Amino acid sequence: MQVSRRTLEVLEWPQLVERLRALARTPGGRRRCEPDASHALFAPDLDAARARLAETSEARAILERAAPPFGGLADVAGPLARAERGGEIGAGDLLDVGAAIDAVEATQRFLAAHAEIAARLAAAGATLGRHLDLADEIARSIDSEGQVRDGVSPVLAGARAESRRLASELQRRLDGALHDPEIAPHLSDSFVTVRNDRFVLPVRADARGKVRGIVHDASASGTTLFVEPQGVVDANNRLKEAELRAAREVARVLRELAREVGREAPSLRASLAVIEELDLAFARGALSLELDAVEPAMESAGVYVLPQLRHPLLPRERAVPNDVRLGATSHVLVLSGPNAGGKTVAMKAVALAVLCARAGLHVACGQGARVDFAERLLADIGDAQSLRESLSTFSAHLANLARIVEAADERTLVVLDEIGDGTDPGEGAALAQAVLEALADAGARAVVTTHYALLKELAHLDERFENGSFEFDPTTLAPTYRLRMGTPGASSALAVAARMGLPRRVLDRANALLDREDRHLERTLAELNASRLELERERHEAAHAREESEAARDELRRKLEHLQQRRDRLFEGMRRDLDEAFRRAHGEVALVIRELQRGGGQARDAARARDRLLAIETEARASSAALAPPPAADTAADGEAVDWRRAQPGDRVHVRGGGAGVLVALPDRRGRVEVQVGAARVVVPCDRVARASGGAPQQRSVSHVALNTTVSAGEHSGGIERCDLRGLRVEEAVRRLGDVLDRAAVRGCSRLDVIHGLGTGALRDAVRVHLTASPYVAAFRAGHADAGGEGVTEVELR
Repeated sequence: MQVSRRTLEVLEWPQLVERLRALARTPGGRRRCEPDASHALFAPDLDAARARLAETSEARAILERAAPPFGGLADVAGPLARAERGGEIGAGDLLDVGAAIDAVEATQRFLAAHAEIAARLAAAGATLGRHLDLADEIARSIDSEGQVRDGVSPVLAGARAESRRLASELQRRLDGALHDPEIAPHLSDSFVTVRNDRFVLPVRADARGKVRGIVHDASASGTTLFVEPQGVVDANNRLKEAELRAAREVARVLRELAREVGREAPSLRASLAVIEELDLAFARGALSLELDAVEPAMESAGVYVLPQLRHPLLPRERAVPNDVRLGATSHVLVLSGPNAGGKTVAMKAVALAVLCARAGLHVACGQGARVDFAERLLADIGDAQSLRESLSTFSAHLANLARIVEAADERTLVVLDEIGDGTDPGEGAALAQAVLEALADAGARAVVTTHYALLKELAHLDERFENGSFEFDPTTLAPTYRLRMGTPGASSALAVAARMGLPRRVLDRANALLDREDRHLERTLAELNASRLELERERHEAAHAREESEAARDELRRKLEHLQQRRDRLFEGMRRDLDEAFRRAHGEVALVIRELQRGGGQARDAARARDRLLAIETEARASSAALAPPPAADTAADGEAVDWRRAQPGDRVHVRGGGAGVLVALPDRRGRVEVQVGAARVVVPCDRVARASGGAPQQRSVSHVALNTTVSAGEHSGGIERCDLRGLRVEEAVRRLGDVLDRAAVRGCSRLDVIHGLGTGALRDAVRVHLTASPYVAAFRAGHADAGGEGVTEVELR
């Protein structure tokens, strides 16, 4: 990419690269982020740039789960080069080489384990060389302290064993000398030490002639001499010889290892180069996480779409994101608005987005970003004065603009700050317009900042230009840093001056001196900005109110559903309790009636008790149904009014407040009808019953009524009843059978024929299980062949 060092500096690219460098974990990765090497970060072509962006995304995805295993590696480039040339390398360097090989192996396994979310990085990891034999040989030969192990060579083991034995013997003999009455009085201290690899004693300088031996050193004060006694010279010599043998063997082992490293150096260097590339990818991924950045789509169409763009070096909490677009319908974006209002920051953010994408870095903006693959980036920002060339600031800007106009083409992005500034405003504005038109003619894309009204008007005269303005809040007299595409902005210089504390009289005088047209334009732009801010506030308030309303509605709906569920559970419980209470009452009354009959009681009294109980049950069930909440779809207007002249038992009907049901009996003399609603049979006024949709009689409903209508042989006991359960589900049939048994017992019937049909046999089995547990039943059996056989159960009642 063609971009000068000066341009990178004014765009603050080195500061961003330094953040990337701090996230690299290998020496090679950090070297690639050095200022002199930062140009190498840019991809050479579009495919390479896209590949790096994809690798950054994969690295970010992995970092959200785990960290790569190559952190903390030492720089082994020097040791590899020496070993390749046949030179020697130390034990510490060999340990570093072994650690690098371990990191290569661990990285390969790590990336393979994440291949499903990072296919590109896993493929790169698969290219890493295998050097396990060398790493194992280094680990077998050198311990963690950097010492060659005894077991690596019999010669080394023997020499070290001899050294340890001789050193122990010398220590013992000299420890004895410390207590020798001929020697001890002449010593300056009572310890044995080593000088020049020889065991010695500390002898007072004034007693030098009292201890025979070789002087190897003296104390700093000169009062102590370190003397090797004559009697241990031979032992010290033997010790030195053993140590030399060990050192020679250690050097031989290290040379052998260095030769092994030299042989594998090219392959290992290539693997470490891949590790460095992977390190950069993970550093880019980590920076993407820090910046909350996104992968942009990179194209060669000259289009920039940067939603919610932020300057990557600004703290997230301070940055105001803005939507920026360029290239789709216009070539030049003219940014205007107040001083210190965000124009230059936004312009630099666009340029940095291009540099980031070219280097494989994600862009600090929202999803849906598109960036052009620009071949060159040209800029004129800040003070370009050159004292060496004796150029003024304006002249230096002109020289720079001349180079930009000459070099710009359709593969170029140009960023210009305050173009044409520093000279007569009229001439400066005209020159700026001419430069921008030349750039547009060349097909370049450009982002410029200006206060010139002439440039703000270009968008209305030339479709290649588009305005963008930064807001200024007239209430606080402060910029909001929000960009509005498509409209020019007022400079608000007088308002900013007021905010900075200029006296009122100075401001009034400045306002009076303004050209009428300039004053009118500034006022119009300011009023437009104020209106836009007010509309924005109103829109925000309306959106907030709508969100609160929707939240309140959702909360109310949740509470209503909760109350409805509680209500339904309550009424269901009430109905179950009522059914159970009447079931028990029926049983108790039946027993009383039988006792009265056995004891000669009046059958008339028993019948009255029975009828009273049935009346109470009917009224209670009607009240229960009336109190029950209507289902969600229940409405009295669900169907038309019932034509009682044509109605017949079995019709589907709707009971107000009770729900859907089946007509059991036609109106009596008091204008009431009997309706089966769920498990309950209720008696309600005719005007509370409507014909349900599709309310034609159904054969199943007729049977439903028939099974609840007992056919008695008379008022006396001993009659026979029939109960038809065909067409019902098992649960409903068992419930109906219980009701019929209750009524049969109250009426004193001696036999009940239950018609359940053959079918699968499930209904028959359920009926007979229920009969087995019923207190009313004395015995039961299948019907005679001519009376239905297994499709009927004949029940003898107690």
